[in-house]
Amino acid sequence: MNNEPQKLRPMGFGDLLDAIFSLYRAHFLPFLTIASGYFVAMLIVISIVFLDDSVGRGAKIAIWISTVSIIFGVSIFVVSGLMFASTEAYFGRNIRVRAVLRQAMPRFLPCFVGSLLIGLVAFLCGFLANILFIVLIDSYISTVGVGNVNVLLLNFTLGLLFAIMIVSIVGFFLPYWSFFLSTVLLEERSMRAGLRRSRELIRGRRWRVIGTILAIFLLPFAIGFVLRAVFAFLLILTGLEGVGSLLDTVRWMSLWELPTNLAELRLSYVLMYLINLGVDTFTIPIWVIGCTLLYFDQRIRKEGFNIEMNVHVA
Repeated sequence: MNNEPQKLRPMGFGDLLDAIFSLYRAHFLPFLTIASGYFVAMLIVISIVFLDDSVGRGAKIAIWISTVSIIFGVSIFVVSGLMFASTEAYFGRNIRVRAVLRQAMPRFLPCFVGSLLIGLVAFLCGFLANILFIVLIDSYISTVGVGNVNVLLLNFTLGLLFAIMIVSIVGFFLPYWSFFLSTVLLEERSMRAGLRRSRELIRGRRWRVIGTILAIFLLPFAIGFVLRAVFAFLLILTGLEGVGSLLDTVRWMSLWELPTNLAELRLSYVLMYLINLGVDTFTIPIWVIGCTLLYFDQRIRKEGFNIEMNVHVA
């Protein structure tokens, strides 16, 4: 019963959420096995953080450039494997971990390069928007005079505008990246064709897609926050050295405000690092499944993909 395919029909947001958790629950171990690649990679990164204090500045830069590149590649590969696994689950097939990872290997390079380009463009847009933001604020202060500026109101306005700017940039680029990966992986398109294809699928329903994508990414964030709060409470009950109040511990874990110096490392901090990685590993499949289902939902709405599949089955 757990391997029954999802009904190929347009889904509202409630149906999408139900499908996400149904597929994850039915194929929990395969999804978690694929996502564990992220856990191992990030564990290596954290180890490097504590072991690179003894090297010089030049060596440290070289180590971190190669490390970040490898982690980015591992993350893309894990997401690719999860997308193939989500597709198998969506059509009611059993997930074979080795098989879906083998499927991801030939499509790794265009996914990696395309994701890197999208990320760089998003970063550049955010950087330019931030500069423009600062210039406008400086111009405003110089116009009205420093003495006439209400500091509290200005700080609130700046924070609100900055949050809107970040959400707008993320909301604009996330759907393109998600649909780009889906088309390159599942339709075996080239990198350039995948970018064009993602625009085609988003066109006409941009705001719905953006809102759904943001909600999909906020969902695992909220689940992760709750899990971190629960584990923080359990850590406080243990009375380990270095554990602060509940709010402090939740903040340290949620924002990764943990020590990166070997001399400051305690058992409690090691547990916080492991809990953080475990929570992230647990929640990654949620948003990948959601993005994959949204891709199929867009194809059903725009191209009648469900009719096409029914014809092939018949």
